[in-house]
Formats: sequence, structure tokens, C-alpha cells
Amino acid sequence: MTTIIRSAPSRARPSSTPVARTILWIRKRWKLEWILAAVSLSSLALLWEFAAPLGIPGVENLPPPSAVIRESAKLLHSELYWTAWGLSLRRIAYGFLAAQLVGVPLGLGLAMNRVALDTIFPVVEILRPIPPVAWIPVAIIFWPTRELSVVFIVFLGAFWIVLINTIGGAATIDPNYRRAAESLGSNRRDLFWRIILPATIPSIVIGMAVGMGLAWEMLVAAEMVAGNTGLGYLLWQGFEVNAISQCIVCMMSIGIAGLLSSQLVRLLGRFAAPWQRP
Repeated sequence: MTTIIRSAPSRARPSSTPVARTILWIRKRWKLEWILAAVSLSSLALLWEFAAPLGIPGVENLPPPSAVIRESAKLLHSELYWTAWGLSLRRIAYGFLAAQLVGVPLGLGLAMNRVALDTIFPVVEILRPIPPVAWIPVAIIFWPTRELSVVFIVFLGAFWIVLINTIGGAATIDPNYRRAAESLGSNRRDLFWRIILPATIPSIVIGMAVGMGLAWEMLVAAEMVAGNTGLGYLLWQGFEVNAISQCIVCMMSIGIAGLLSSQLVRLLGRFAAPWQRP
């Protein structure tokens, strides 16, 4: 009889070079992605700072980061800047919350009712491709105040993506789960609370995160056209008076606000769907 001897797989010895030990030390004490992000941002700032002296075309009128930092120091002590922050955040909160209160229940209802889906979804598909910016003139005419017009545009920016994601998430649930629950005596209420809603929460969270970014985009456009306050209006005002540093500060403020808002939505999603945590 022939005996086959299988040798145990050999484990590769960890590298003992100084570079490997340094990388291992960094990974243990710091998140490597944070360091890479800091390096990339620093490189971009240095390139931006010396773009004009290096003769890179197209940046003659672009202020360097040092000038932007000086302008941001002025704006941080300006009451107008923080008032714009507060108004923009309030409009985002109202419009985004209204989009969730309407879009999530409507999406779940359409996904659970085939007749309602076949009746209402064609209307959704006609209205959804219209850019929310195109609704600004109609919103100004329809709503009694400019403030409600801006909030309505923010609502549209987040509503469609949340609605489509909710319908898609509920429609892709494995039908075997429903059949198993029904065979065990579950009614429609049990199906909704124990199967449909938990399975749809990840799709809802993704729609909310994407919708938050679109809401900020629509807010800036609406404040430029229909509003007379807010970060978008302050950005457009800086352009009109050729204050490019003020424009860049407002743009960075909008980007930071959108990032923090999206991270907050994802954090809430982790608590709502703990089984999705890594």
C-alpha cells in the first residue's frame, strides 16, 4: 500500500526589514487609510499653492490655499457666514426629512401592492427624469414664499432616489422567505414588520445617503436662484463681487456639510440594521 504524506503548508515568515516593521507599527497604531488621505490632501494643497508660480495654465486667477485660509478666518468671525450655515442646515433638515416621510412609506406601499405599482409608477417614471433645478420656476410660482420653494427643491432632490431604492429593495426580497412565513401562519402585518421592512432597510439607507448628497446639490442651486440667504447665496454673492476666496470657502463648507450629513445617515443605518455591520 502506498502511503501519501501531505506536508503541512508552510507559513511565510514575516519580513523583518525596517520598512516592513514601520508599516506594521503604523497599522497597529493608526489607520493606514487616514494617513493615505492626509498625504493625498497635503499633496493637492502643495500643488495648488505653487500652481501659479510653476506656470500651470488656467490658475492665474485662482487664489492659493494661504489666501483661502485667510479668507476663511475672516468668515469664521462673520455673523453672516454662520447665519447662512444655519439656514442651509434648516432647509436640508426640512426637505430631507419630508422626502423620507413621503418616499419610504410610498415605496413600501407600491412594492407591496401590484395594482398601485402599475398605476402610479408610470407617473413616477415621467416626473423622475426632470431635473429638480427645472422645478425652480414652478416652485417659485406655486409656493407662497421663497423659503418653501427652496425646501421643495431640496425635497425633490432626495425624494426620487429614496423612492426608487425603497421599491427596488422591497421588490428583490427572496420570495421563499414570504412563503415560509405564510406557511407558518404569518399575516400581512407580520410579513411587513418581520420580513419586508428589515430586508429593505439597507436599500433605504443607501438611498438616504445618496439622496443627502443630491439634496445639498439642489439646495445650492435653489439658493442661488430662488433664495436670498444660505451658503449657496453666499457663494453666488462672492462670485458677483469677484471674491474667489469666499467662493472657495463656501464650496468647501458645502462639501464638509454634505460629508458629515451622509456619514450621519450611514451611522443611523448601522443602528437600524445591526446585522449589516462589518
